[in-house]
Amino acid sequence: MALYHRSLFFFAILPFAFLLGLPGQGSAASGAAELISHGGYAVTANGVILRSYNRDIAFAPASTIKLVTCLAALKTLGADYRFTTTFYLDSNDILYIQGSGDPSLTSGDLAGIAAALARQGLKAIRGLVLDAEAFSVDGPADGTGNSVNPYDVVNGALAVNFNSLPIRVLADRSVLSGEEETPLLPLMREIGRRLAPGSYRVNPGAFTSRQRLPATLRYTGELFTVMLRRQGISVAGGLQAGRTPAGLKPFYTYTSEKTVEDLVRSCLHYSNNFLANQLFLVCGAHRLGWPAGWQKGRKAMREFIDTTWPHCRKAITMVEGSGLSRKDRITPEAMLEVLTTFKPYADLLKTREGIPLKSGSLSGVHCYAGYFANENGLDPFVILLNQQENTRDRILAMLQTLHSTHL
Repeated sequence: MALYHRSLFFFAILPFAFLLGLPGQGSAASGAAELISHGGYAVTANGVILRSYNRDIAFAPASTIKLVTCLAALKTLGADYRFTTTFYLDSNDILYIQGSGDPSLTSGDLAGIAAALARQGLKAIRGLVLDAEAFSVDGPADGTGNSVNPYDVVNGALAVNFNSLPIRVLADRSVLSGEEETPLLPLMREIGRRLAPGSYRVNPGAFTSRQRLPATLRYTGELFTVMLRRQGISVAGGLQAGRTPAGLKPFYTYTSEKTVEDLVRSCLHYSNNFLANQLFLVCGAHRLGWPAGWQKGRKAMREFIDTTWPHCRKAITMVEGSGLSRKDRITPEAMLEVLTTFKPYADLLKTREGIPLKSGSLSGVHCYAGYFANENGLDPFVILLNQQENTRDRILAMLQTLHSTHL
């Protein structure tokens, strides 16, 4: 209850009289009309809907839809599931790196992998082949722009650092890595020359290049090359994309330190679009077979929704897993069902003034989905606004006050 009292104090400054303007299902009292031009909400207590507005109308949910994606990953892959990346060495000393969609590979992981390969006896390689064949994605996620922003990065079976490139450009136009753990790479120099002085995390795919290798794989390959050389492993030859030959035995397999539960927590805390869509794609592959692709992801998510919430079949539409797409849709009532199912994992959510919730924001989209606490557990609430004015915090305060009066 201490959690609840802290959040109640935060919102207590709003006048209770304004609460009386909140409409019930099908009504439109004047107070709510000032706050909602296009949207809906619902709040519950002890399993009963206390008040709602437009609860059966579907709205764009932005990142609150990540709750569905993350729940599907927890149920489909398992909370303890860990991704693997497998390394093969052929008779010509060509090293093949085969990805399986691990969204959590970082520069630190690659440094550890290089050290492990050295301990396995690897001394030199004559080429590096990047095998991303586990994914077959026909373009970026719906709703993704080709901007330099890291939330617009593309998905792939083999990617590092969430596919975002850290760059620092000094006043004299010299280019450095934007973070200590990631070494300066040729790709950074190439992109950094096009940027004004400052610190950046950029989508490398947004920059044109004469090289045939996709930016995602080039980034991965260049980073691996540096880490291997730091371990005294000689690296000759260039980088190329390709398929691992059949019959090769694994030389080394890296298993991620992070479980799916860890990834879900990160996804929800940082609202990472790349991570959400990696989970979306891999869920599709696990249910329908490899390679992963958008169509398989959509079909698998459709099956998951229909099985988990059969009465919400027409109330939830997902074309990707992050909420970037404005084609994603969910009704407030269906989001309450999602939140009810998600209760065992509520501790994975970030809290705002003691309230566990997931926010969602796009231009003209402002949403919350989360829980108010009571002595018996957690009560779901949802706010989905598809309007220019962002009044979600004011509505949240009013719903919390309403909830507290019914305990």
